[in-house]
Amino acid sequence: MNTRKWLIKESDRELCSALEGATGLKPLTVRLLVNRGIDTPEKIKTFLEKYDIPLYDPFLMKDMDKAVARIRTAIEKKERVCIYGDYDVDGVTSTVMLYSYLKSKGLECDYFIPERLSEGYGLSLPVIEKMKGHVDLIITVDTGVTALEEADYAASIGIDMVITDHHSVREKLPKAAAVVNPHREDDVYPFKNLAGVGVVFKLLCALEGSTEKILSLYSDIIAVGTIADVMPIVDENRRITAVGLKKLTETDNIGLLALMRQAGIIKPGKNSKKVTSATVGYVLAPRINAAGRIAFASRAVELLLAANEREADEIALELCEINKLRQSTEQKIFEQAIELINSRYSDDKFIVLAYDGWHQGVIGVVASKIAEKYSRPCILFSLDGDTAKGSGRSIKGFSLMDALSACGDVLIEYGGHELAAGLSVERARIDEFRRRINEYAEPLLDVSNAALPLEIDCEAGFTDISAEGVEELLKLEPFGLSNPQPLLLMRDAEIKDIVPLSMGKHVKFRLCGGNSSVSAVYFGMSVDSFPFCEGDKCDIVFNVDMNDYMGIRTPQVFVKSMMPSRSTAELSEKGMEAYERMMSGKMAEEDAANIPDLSCFRNVFRCIKRDSARDGGRISVQHIINTLRDEYLTPVTVCQLLIVLDVLFEQGLIDYKNYNGISVFIKMLPTSAKINIDESELLKRLRREAGEI
Repeated sequence: MNTRKWLIKESDRELCSALEGATGLKPLTVRLLVNRGIDTPEKIKTFLEKYDIPLYDPFLMKDMDKAVARIRTAIEKKERVCIYGDYDVDGVTSTVMLYSYLKSKGLECDYFIPERLSEGYGLSLPVIEKMKGHVDLIITVDTGVTALEEADYAASIGIDMVITDHHSVREKLPKAAAVVNPHREDDVYPFKNLAGVGVVFKLLCALEGSTEKILSLYSDIIAVGTIADVMPIVDENRRITAVGLKKLTETDNIGLLALMRQAGIIKPGKNSKKVTSATVGYVLAPRINAAGRIAFASRAVELLLAANEREADEIALELCEINKLRQSTEQKIFEQAIELINSRYSDDKFIVLAYDGWHQGVIGVVASKIAEKYSRPCILFSLDGDTAKGSGRSIKGFSLMDALSACGDVLIEYGGHELAAGLSVERARIDEFRRRINEYAEPLLDVSNAALPLEIDCEAGFTDISAEGVEELLKLEPFGLSNPQPLLLMRDAEIKDIVPLSMGKHVKFRLCGGNSSVSAVYFGMSVDSFPFCEGDKCDIVFNVDMNDYMGIRTPQVFVKSMMPSRSTAELSEKGMEAYERMMSGKMAEEDAANIPDLSCFRNVFRCIKRDSARDGGRISVQHIINTLRDEYLTPVTVCQLLIVLDVLFEQGLIDYKNYNGISVFIKMLPTSAKINIDESELLKRLRREAGEI
């Protein structure tokens, strides 16, 4: 049930108490804010009033004045302009926004998005060559900051270049009319974590001379790109995404409306689903991204620029179908990658895998899944001919760009962020690269305890997750990187009313305590695999939201992890330790008390015969012990119960599997013969060893 260590953040109680009085907020809300560094009345006020967070002067960004001057010249002279974008959501939204703005100014511009497989990431010399004589100015969005050779070549054939980007900057910058990137060493812009679409937003604010106007026009587009590129949702990004998500609920972008219809966010005759960061990140963004990963990103641009519903619906449906293909392709690569790791690279601190034919468009997503699964940085290479093109993902605290820089002499090219990067290498040098990057990672990574901890914001009780309390928590939206959806812990909650959802793919139940209860859903957990029964008490880690049904809003819990309550877990752990000693022939003196008597055998057998079939044979140890205690007045330890089950299995009465003392699978077997428990070889051995102590 739980494979990650739960790490619960501690709060300064005195500070929280003082802030409760100063702000009038509920205790849980204050604890969450304090744990995220929002620990003064002023900071809290600014954070909660998200629509009024100040936005910085775009001209604080280095070269912004030069970029504005060059683009204004292009508008005035009706020059031929091409927007050169990237094929991910950030690049697509950046392209759409700049294209729409320039067209509104009467400029007949064009755009180009490279095809991932044939043209690769970033600016391309052959593409620029084709622009010769047809383009006066290239404006890059979400790309270009490392394009030294490409910028030089463009200048040599009479094409100016304005570069806007947000990726890591190298020692040298391209020679261009302007290089706008907040990560430049000489840049003093106060907020460094803008997405590529955020940098374009600042460019348009500078061009228009009105931040509020640009925000009102394009905030939905900016929010989609910012959330999809996993930028920290703090500072400027918090206001941008808050305004953008609000605009998404009433967007006038025909393409976004069509995509929300096809994705089921908007349904005819029904209230639209609430649009949150999660809606963008898990529903809209993957469908937009799928175009660039599997097909052509230009289709996503066409969707967001669509002029009529018919065209938009056609493209939106196409993107949804492409997304399904993307999902199946990812799953196949993921399975192949896991097989490679298990067979050859399980001991590597930095996982580097290469395979012929892996789809370049999805290996980055798979690398992310592997990095999360193993808590190690990962790079996957797709092999094709003599060159391998790769995509990497890292883990918190380990800079992927620093690691690639340390091995840069082995690579053909590379670029990206601290946590994500693209690269290429000669096929013949993959093993050398794997060795070099693992040598770099050796002193920096500790994989002895590979599982990343599950970082829990704080504990909560039923009083905290009342309707009023949850509504207040939701004021912390929009959630995302640096402001994640609160992860809460509730202890000793009793489980009731377990029912399957979606043909058994998920499970729904109620959590109860005292006179309170709340509905809970565990997505991805089937009823057959759910190792708890009604009446069991659990510690549960969850997110919480408001469920809106027929106009009635009630709190609902979404389970992320759960385990038996602490008291039950401690008893299970002690019982398992005693059981393992007795099974290995190392019985301690106090273990002899765990040898069950005939009455214990009879009651356990009666209990499991009655209850084991009701949930497909899966039954919690806690349920059996509680039933024996409450209905049969027979106190039984975990160790005693497991011994009884072992003996019943030995005697052919049951088929049984133990899941680490938390749950068991039991199947009653048909038998007509009379069974004498005293004839059990296991029981004889245990009694004999107990008598020898």
